[in-house]
Amino acid sequence: MKRTLITLVLMVLMAAPCYGMTCHELAMSYILADQDKPKEAGDKFYMGEDNNPILMETTGYCHGTRGSHGDKMREGYAACAPELYGDAVMVYEAVKQDDGTYRMGDYIETFEIRDCGYGYSTGQGRSEVRSDKKYAGTIEAGIHLDVYREDLSGCREWMQRTGGKIFAVVIEGKG
Repeated sequence: MKRTLITLVLMVLMAAPCYGMTCHELAMSYILADQDKPKEAGDKFYMGEDNNPILMETTGYCHGTRGSHGDKMREGYAACAPELYGDAVMVYEAVKQDDGTYRMGDYIETFEIRDCGYGYSTGQGRSEVRSDKKYAGTIEAGIHLDVYREDLSGCREWMQRTGGKIFAVVIEGKG
């Protein structure tokens, strides 16, 4: 995985100017090559393997100073499924189409998963985070990204920018 990532980074740095693209645009074109359509929420276990973008719900939070693993929370951190702890998530706008579907829009920001949580009940499966809950939560299930902001106004700005929907591409950070 590391060798592949290093090769991709070098290819992008050398080739981007030749194609008149930014490094970020060229990297995403490599990552998303041969992908027919974004995966739906709930396919999170495959995001790190094939780099398909996934349509997710998102919110912002500003309470607490420590994440579930003891990390001091700061801007640039987010909460998602425990399996994604330590990974990075590249976030893109989710642009709603006339037919009600979403297409991937502009790049917004990259976050590191440094917190886990419950979210709200999915109505499916048993919770691993909260033993008193019958069903898994949306954050722990990996279908919701909760972005840490320093204050409430930052959370409001995040929700205005995203409308509560994003596309996410997980970049494996472990190893």
